Amino acid sequence: MSIDDDALIWIDLEMDGLDLTKNFILEIACIVTDFSLTNIHRGPDLVIHHSKSLLAAMGPWCMEHHTKSGLVQQVLKSQLSMFDAETEIMNFIEQVTLSSTHKKRLILAGNSVYVDRYFLEKDMPRLNALLDRSILDCSTLKELIYRFNYQIACHAPIKGGNLHRALDDIRNSIKELKYYQAHALEEKQHIIQQVQYPLKKDVRQYLAWIDIKTTIIHCILTDGNLYIIDEIVDGKTNDDLMNFFHRNKIHRERTIVVAGMFLGPIRAHLEQLAPQFNEFCHYRSIDVDVISLICEKWFPNIYKQRTLINDENQLKYSIELLRFYRSTIFK
Repeated sequence: MSIDDDALIWIDLEMDGLDLTKNFILEIACIVTDFSLTNIHRGPDLVIHHSKSLLAAMGPWCMEHHTKSGLVQQVLKSQLSMFDAETEIMNFIEQVTLSSTHKKRLILAGNSVYVDRYFLEKDMPRLNALLDRSILDCSTLKELIYRFNYQIACHAPIKGGNLHRALDDIRNSIKELKYYQAHALEEKQHIIQQVQYPLKKDVRQYLAWIDIKTTIIHCILTDGNLYIIDEIVDGKTNDDLMNFFHRNKIHRERTIVVAGMFLGPIRAHLEQLAPQFNEFCHYRSIDVDVISLICEKWFPNIYKQRTLINDENQLKYSIELLRFYRSTIFK
């Protein structure tokens, strides 16, 4: 049965590294579902041919895991080109969604899927052009539930199958989202005002909210309960942002998760303006648009109650919007 509504396009990629200037997609898998996660269509799982010299240049992590999973040998044996793999995935998506009688959104879904999107933009631009601006990133939910309800986060399903292979990674992501849907989210009735939570001083739960206008970086630091701790409105360099972190006693790399709205392009821009700072932050992101998308689909009555965006200060609006969602749909 085809999907006659907005669809989740679950895509996972395996690459030979994360440097867009020299690394490429090695494997792509796709599953298409509806938002209820009951209408599931398994698509192709494709390995793309690359040269032995490209694989030999992989870093230690990729070399170890891609060799152990069998991907290296499959890449060398494959005769499939990048263009043909892209075409096959596109044909599958169109086959599942073509019968729709109205315009639908095709939402890219997965874990930390904004990284996959960078490689789709570069290596498979025709496929990327089919996809909506919004994404459904399970990592956003993972990071928020860790902060809002640690016990629920602790009982999230353990990943199974062949880790670091595209199809099994998608299956794990769908299983994870089903768990969050059943156990971490609910529509709360008769919400008159937002609940007041205590200040959390654990640096590991801080969030760095980022927005960029041209070359000016606006960064707000909040605790795990979304209270503002500090702010810089005119960051321009790595030093500006690292000094902002250090004055708030943040010294350990990969501790702070970046947050904001439509973060894929913002993190790409941040990588250009302040690459050391971007690398210092955790690779996961919390994108409030992901929660808006989930609320729209699963809790439409709550979604209609949200405050509309204030373009003058999108960053503080994003924080307020997430506070609203926490009070209304998170257990």
